[in-house]
Amino acid sequence: MPSTAHNASTTVEARVTSKGQVTLPKELRKRLGIQNGSRIRFSIPASGPVQVERVLYDLEDLWRMADEGGKPERVMSFEEMNEAKVRRQW
Repeated sequence: MPSTAHNASTTVEARVTSKGQVTLPKELRKRLGIQNGSRIRFSIPASGPVQVERVLYDLEDLWRMADEGGKPERVMSFEEMNEAKVRRQW
């Protein structure tokens, strides 16, 4: 996966599999703080570039999940809850 610096920015490439899957390059995972099990969000505007960000649940996300019902994918540990309180994000 070649990486090229251009005016304080970095470009990385990844290959899409036949199933539409992409392995995020290490440099991108590091930059976004993505680890195994992390969630990412793609913001797709009507025009302009697509943005990718790590999902750090905020209060609106929690309310939306509660309104949708169903069983969550996983439960936050007490340590994760305490860290989220410090960040003021869930």
